[in-house]
Amino acid sequence: MRTLLRLAYDGAPFCGWQIQPMDRTVQGDLDDALSKLLRQPIQTMGAGRTDTGVHAKEMYVHFDWAPEQGSGVENLDQLVHRLNRFLDPAIRIYEAREVTSDWHARFDATSRSYEYILCASGSPFWRENAWMVERIPNVTQMNAAAKLLLAETDFASFCKAGSDNKTTICTVTHAEWVSEVGVLVFHITADRFLRNMVRAIVGSLYEVGRGKWTVDDFKARMAEKNRGAMGTSAPAQGLYLTQVTYNNL
Repeated sequence: MRTLLRLAYDGAPFCGWQIQPMDRTVQGDLDDALSKLLRQPIQTMGAGRTDTGVHAKEMYVHFDWAPEQGSGVENLDQLVHRLNRFLDPAIRIYEAREVTSDWHARFDATSRSYEYILCASGSPFWRENAWMVERIPNVTQMNAAAKLLLAETDFASFCKAGSDNKTTICTVTHAEWVSEVGVLVFHITADRFLRNMVRAIVGSLYEVGRGKWTVDDFKARMAEKNRGAMGTSAPAQGLYLTQVTYNNL
């Protein structure tokens, strides 16, 4: 039976989502808990991969299992309850449901949305969950530069060097900075994201916001299709995967 899980996690204790042989990851903890609970080897497939320290307010995964093999779980509601008791509190399962055998958490996703939180207030409550900066950047200028992303198709300028992406083509449908209480939040939605793409975009927009670059500078640098021409990647702790959308759910 193929089962979908909807979950969230605090990325701070983990070396990213994807399972690694020597490091603790979200997928590693989840696979281990499911395998013990269901009494059979389980391998999950996530909607995407988050890097070390990056959080997820919404992540979807799927996995295949055989309930008839004496799993000891009577229904999917019980699976959610018992799984949450198994897992570190940094991971929370919200929902489990049966899906068709060909449903795929990664390949069926039509868009993904991220938020990046930047804090200039010095609040200690954001210390581990946002990029702490000394002063508020110019939001108007950052949004003017962010609008250029909507007309761009090739995001090679924001792709981490050495990544195994087959293509750097993406479609960004929303990119905007919003002022909230004590923080600035960057919202971005696209059909797909390259490795380190959002953090590279945020770091580059920040150069505009602090007055080091003009909007025209940002545009010219982006046109070079050279990661080295753009800004330093923003710290991981401010980034959150917030939504994954599907047409078949």
